[in-house]
Amino acid sequence: MATGSRVSKLKDMFETNAEEQVDQRRQRSFEKYQTSTALSEESNLTKLSHLQLDPAGDEAMLSDLKKSGSDHIFSNARKFMALFKTGGLDSVILEIQSELKRFQDTVVHIAVTGESGTGKSSFINALRGVSDTDMEAAGIGEMETTMEPTKYKYPNRVRVAIWDLPGIGTPNFQAATYLERVEFDRYDLFLIVSTTRFKENDMFLAKAIQERGKKFYFIRNKIDQDLKSKERRSMSQYDQKEALRELYKSSLDNLTKGGIESPQIFLISCWYMEKFHFEALLEVLEQGLPDLKRRLFSYSLPNVTSKVIDRKKVVMLSEIWKDAFYSAVAAAAPVPGLTTAYNITSLVTKLSQCRADFGLDDNSLRRLANRMRNRPEELKLVVQSTFGVEVSAGLIQNELSKLSGPVGKLQKAVKYLPFVRQVTAGKSTYTATYSLLKTAIEEMAEDAKRVIVTAFSEN
Repeated sequence: MATGSRVSKLKDMFETNAEEQVDQRRQRSFEKYQTSTALSEESNLTKLSHLQLDPAGDEAMLSDLKKSGSDHIFSNARKFMALFKTGGLDSVILEIQSELKRFQDTVVHIAVTGESGTGKSSFINALRGVSDTDMEAAGIGEMETTMEPTKYKYPNRVRVAIWDLPGIGTPNFQAATYLERVEFDRYDLFLIVSTTRFKENDMFLAKAIQERGKKFYFIRNKIDQDLKSKERRSMSQYDQKEALRELYKSSLDNLTKGGIESPQIFLISCWYMEKFHFEALLEVLEQGLPDLKRRLFSYSLPNVTSKVIDRKKVVMLSEIWKDAFYSAVAAAAPVPGLTTAYNITSLVTKLSQCRADFGLDDNSLRRLANRMRNRPEELKLVVQSTFGVEVSAGLIQNELSKLSGPVGKLQKAVKYLPFVRQVTAGKSTYTATYSLLKTAIEEMAEDAKRVIVTAFSEN
């Protein structure tokens, strides 16, 4: 590809990812640059086109990358190495841009349905990490309060939504026409909520969903009340694990007799999300979605256990090499007045979103405190990391200035990712950006664990 074409592509990358985030002064500088001579950028971009690959070395590189312990972070290295080998740096840039665009366009729609009195609204609120009294909460009521499908967005990820569907078999939503009335094709998966026994309409709906090839899960809610009832009846012989097994078997028998094959059943309590099957439910929902939807949904999950936080951390870490690569390309083909601003501004956006996803921003802490009946100030005290406490351009600039050169596993990873090595002029930017993001995410994950321990232990 001609150098001029590559220049245009790199400018497009800057415009797509930074134009809306930089101030007018920087934008004017960029526009001035567009009309100026291209000699300096031609010289810089010439540096991006000289690397020759060893055709026999790819598998060895990938094998060594795996041994280094970085393969989970560079999980799609094989794909990008193949792209680089056939199309050069331009192909890698285009694919990363394309992935970013696809992710930005990704939405997740989860449908929740059940009869009135089953705790459906409380379940929707629990999935979104808000309390029943929150301004953003789904309305609570013993009578059927949902007259039309109602959308509730996740507070920190508005492209993820839970839909509260009217109960099947109500006068306005008869079973025979239910799926058409609620716009079946809109949803990625369905959650059928009940207490005690699942009813005939629940099974009818499950069979109809299965016939149309979508996933559905049975949620037996208010399991804490069932266990308390069993404890009162059992007196000194009460065994919670055995009681849970009996309740699960009861639901399994109920659904199997109704003609549901191998139903997936989860016993949960919205008051005790860290107990019973709530964590398992979140993991199954996450794994039941295709790749981009899975990633988006994992970011939105409420932090109910350390395992949920760890899964979220792994997903974040697997993507940060792309942020670092963008920074490296920006440094290798610098745009006066914009390159540094692009990196700092994009890092502010990235880290602010990570902080919110880990539930460390003020709004998230307020919601958790409200749900667990804590005070937000008590939760803030256990947040210790630099970016867990605050994200700002000044802090990022300060942390970047402390970082120099690749170290440890990252050094080996950079060595075996040729499309990173080719951006020679931006290699130090790559390693500094990557190291900052990796450390920040790992530290914020530990903050998030301390927060939930504090919130749940005081409840």
